[in-house]
Amino acid sequence: MPCRGVRGATTIENNTRDDVLQATQQLLALIIRRNQIIADDVASATFTVTSDVNAEFPALAARQLGWREVPLLCGYEIEVPGSLKMCIRVMLHWNTDKSQQEIEHVYIRDAVKLRPDLSVLPPVDFEELETWIQNQIEASKPT
Repeated sequence: MPCRGVRGATTIENNTRDDVLQATQQLLALIIRRNQIIADDVASATFTVTSDVNAEFPALAARQLGWREVPLLCGYEIEVPGSLKMCIRVMLHWNTDKSQQEIEHVYIRDAVKLRPDLSVLPPVDFEELETWIQNQIEASKPT
């Protein structure tokens, strides 16, 4: 089974723990749902943030969604003059039989500027998405 890369990015308005976790959970939830990803099939995930995002590790959002066994890593994105600020990016390494053309990458909020060619998504119902996220968090809590 091949290992495929799945990319995504989002932005936050404020460098707070809640903003980092909520934005990352939303990003991951959309990636998971659009690609039907099961945590056991994720080989690893790397998160990067711009230097103005340091209130929390984005990987914590993945742990909260139940990715307890997935190797996760956080780091800083290189600083390029004029690049997008307050940005969280993720690269998932996913074991799947899907072809690279079948993978749905997700860019939301101001991060659509990074890959407008991949940002043609159906409108996101963030209220429904938050309900899904809360259900995932509850289901992944140890009993």
